[in-house]
Amino acid sequence: MATHYGRAAFFLSVSALALPGVAKAQGADAAAPQQAAPEGVGDIVVTALRRASRVQDTPIAITALSEKSLQNLGATGIADIVRQVPGLNLIAGESGRTRISIRGIQTAGESTVGLYYGETPLTGPSGTSSDPSGVTPNLNLFDVERVEVLRGPQGTLYGSGSMGGTLRVIFKKPDLAKYEGAAEMGAEAVEHGEFGYSLKGAVNVPIVSDMLAARLVLYRQQNPGYVDDPTIGRKDLNRSVLEGGRFQLGFQPTGNLSMNFMTILQTQKFGGTSQWAPSEGAFISAQKVASPAYDKLQLYALETKWETPVGTLALNNSFYRWDVRQTNDNSDNYASIAASNRYCGLFQNTYAGSLLQGTSAGATTSSGTCAADAGGLTSAQLRQDYQNWAAAQQPIGNYQPRFVRNFVNELRLSSSGKGPFSYTVGLFREDRNDRVDTLVFAGIPATGEPQQPVVDLGSRYVTDEVKQSAVYGEISYRIFEPLTVTAGLRYYDYKKTVGGENLGYNYFNGQAPSAYREVTADANGLIKKFNVDLKITPDIMFYATASQGFRPGGANLTPGIPESAQTYAADSLWNYEAGFKTQWFGRRLTFNIDGYRIDWNNLQTSVQATYGNFSYIGNVGSARIEGVEVEASATPFSGLYLNAAFHYLKPRLTADQISAEVTAAGRKGDILPLIPRTTASAGAEYSFPAFNDFTGLLRADWTYTGKMTSQIRPTNALYREFGKYSMVNLRVGVQNDRLGMFLYVRNLFDKIGVNTISSASGVPDYWATTAPRTMGATIYSNF
Repeated sequence: MATHYGRAAFFLSVSALALPGVAKAQGADAAAPQQAAPEGVGDIVVTALRRASRVQDTPIAITALSEKSLQNLGATGIADIVRQVPGLNLIAGESGRTRISIRGIQTAGESTVGLYYGETPLTGPSGTSSDPSGVTPNLNLFDVERVEVLRGPQGTLYGSGSMGGTLRVIFKKPDLAKYEGAAEMGAEAVEHGEFGYSLKGAVNVPIVSDMLAARLVLYRQQNPGYVDDPTIGRKDLNRSVLEGGRFQLGFQPTGNLSMNFMTILQTQKFGGTSQWAPSEGAFISAQKVASPAYDKLQLYALETKWETPVGTLALNNSFYRWDVRQTNDNSDNYASIAASNRYCGLFQNTYAGSLLQGTSAGATTSSGTCAADAGGLTSAQLRQDYQNWAAAQQPIGNYQPRFVRNFVNELRLSSSGKGPFSYTVGLFREDRNDRVDTLVFAGIPATGEPQQPVVDLGSRYVTDEVKQSAVYGEISYRIFEPLTVTAGLRYYDYKKTVGGENLGYNYFNGQAPSAYREVTADANGLIKKFNVDLKITPDIMFYATASQGFRPGGANLTPGIPESAQTYAADSLWNYEAGFKTQWFGRRLTFNIDGYRIDWNNLQTSVQATYGNFSYIGNVGSARIEGVEVEASATPFSGLYLNAAFHYLKPRLTADQISAEVTAAGRKGDILPLIPRTTASAGAEYSFPAFNDFTGLLRADWTYTGKMTSQIRPTNALYREFGKYSMVNLRVGVQNDRLGMFLYVRNLFDKIGVNTISSASGVPDYWATTAPRTMGATIYSNF
C-alpha cells in the first residue's frame, strides 16, 4: 500500500504545478485571510415549497447543504452526505446499485423518495420485478449549488414518488454577466485495493452580456477496487469509472422571462460486484461468473420562468433515457434449486436431450420432482440425469440489458410569498416506458465469461409502461403575524401496464415458453396535506403537519409464482409530525427537533416464493414507524463550526402477514428489515489563518449506523443482524478564494461496516460493506 500512497502524493505535487494560478498565489503578498463562519443550517435559502425561503423559515423537516458545505465534507456523491441528514439512508446492492430511503420508508417497487436533478424527477429502470427504486443514479456533486432533503411525504407538490420524502440536487446555473471556472484534481488509495483518481472542470461563458450564457461541466472519476475473486482470477474487480458532462444554456431576453436548457450525459462502468463472502475471507468473492455492469444516462431539460403580476409561472419539460446492462451470478442459486430436483420433471418431459426423451420419446413423468419411475427408467436414473445436465451448465449467469425512457412535463404557478396569502398550483404529466431482457447463460469455469457460442438456458423480456397525470395545489394563509395555516391537495390518475414473454424453458426456475401477456393496474384519487406554523419569536418556530403519501401498484411476471401473486395493489401512508426550529445567541446556535408517526397501509415489499430462492413484490399488511430527528449546528467562536445529527425510529408491523405464498411471514410487532434503528453524526471544523491569504481547515466527522436486520421474521432461516458500526473521517488543508489543497482519510480506523447481507437457501452469505480505509488528496482552483 505504500506504493499507492506514494503515487497519491506524487499526483498531488504534479497537479499543484499544473493548475492555473498556483505559483502566483503562493508568492503573492496579501492581506490576512478573512475567517467567515461556515454557512449554518438555517442560513441557506431553499425552494422546497416552490418559492424561496430560509431553511429556518420553512415549516417542514428539511436539511440543506450548500456548495461550500459539500466541498468541506469532501462529498462527491449522495452516499457521502447520508449521515449528515437525519433519516436519510442508502441500501447498497450489486455493482454500485443503491436504494435510497427517508424515515424508513423503503421497500421494493416504485420509488419512495422523489429524486430530483434540477426540476426533473428521475426513476430507474424497473427490471424483471418492477422495482425501479432499486437503482439510484450516481451523479457527481461537482459544481452544485446545494442539496435539499425534504423529510416526510411531499406528495402534494412532488407526487407519487415522494411518500417518504424528496431529495433535490440544485445545479449552478449559467451566470449571464461574468466569466468563471473551476478545476479539481484528486488521487486516492484504498487499503486492500488499488489507486483511484478524479479530474473535474467547469467553465461559465457569457455569450451576450446579461442575456445569454453557457456553462459546461466535465468530470471523470475512477474509484479504486478492493474486492478480489480468485475463483475467476480477478483482482480489485469492483473498480468503477464514472465520467460525464453537464451543459447548460441560460437565456434571459427580458427582465421577467428566463429559460435554461440543460443536458446531462453520464456513463458508469463497474468491473464487478462490491459484495464479498465472509466465509471466503475479508473482501474476497467466490462468485463464479464475471459480473460487470454499465449504465448510461442521457437527460435533456428545459426550464422556463415568467415573472407575472400574479406570481412565477414555471414550465418544465424534460426527457431522459437511462440504459443499464448488468450480469449476475446465478451459479449457487441454481445449484441449490437443481439439488432439490424441483424441476426435474419439467426437464425430462420437455428437453429433447433428456434421458427420458432419448429412450422413450414423448413419454412423460407425472412427478415434478421425478419422484416416480417413468418410461422404464427409475426415479434415481431420472434424477441423476437431471443432476448431471445441471452440473454441466455451471457456472451459470444471467445478462440483463434494460432501459427506461421518460417524458416529464409540469406547469406551475407560485405566488411571490408577499402578503397573507401564498399559493402554488400546477399540472403534472409523466409518460414512462421500460424494458428488460434476460438471458440465462452457461459460463466458462476458468474465467466466468459466457460460453461461445452462447448457451441459452432460458430467455424472457418484461415491459413496463406508466402514464401518470396530476393536478395539485397548496395554499397558505397567515391568520395573524405569527400564525400560518397551509392546506394541500393533489388529484392523481395513473395507469400501469406490465407485459412480458417467456422465450424458452428454464429448468432451474420453472419457466416455460409463453406468448406475450400483460396486466394493467390503474387508480385515481386524492392525497392531502395540512400544516400549521407558529413563529413564537423571530428565531423560534413551531410547526405541525399531517400529510399523505402513495405509490402505484403493479404486476409480477416472476417464473413459478402462483396466479394470486401476479398482481399487487397500491400502498399509502399518513404522516403526522410536529417540530421546533430554533436559533439562539445571535444565531450562533441552531437546534431543530421533530417527532413523527407514520401509519403505512397495504405496504409493498419484496417477498420470497415458498421454494426459497426467487423474490417478487407483494402487499404484506400494515406498519407503523415512529421516530425522532435532531440536527444542530453552532459557531462558538470565530473559526470553529460544529454540527450534529441524530435519528431514532421504531419501524414495526401492526398486523400479521397472512399469505400462503410467503415464507416466514411477519407477525404484529416484528421490526421492518434493512432500516437502521439509530443513526447519528457529529462534525467539527476549524478555520484559522495559515499564511499569506490562505486559511487553514481542519475537519473531523464521526458517523454511526445502528442495528439492522435482513428479514422481518426472526424465525426465518435467512434472518441476519448487522450494522452497529462507527466511522471517522478526517480532512485537512488550506484554501483561499482561488485555490484549495486538501489531504483526507475516510474510514480512519479501517472498520468493516456491514450495510446489507444477501442470503439465499444453500448459498453463502454475501456482504455489502463500507470501503476500507482510504487516503487521498484533492486540489482545486477557481478562476
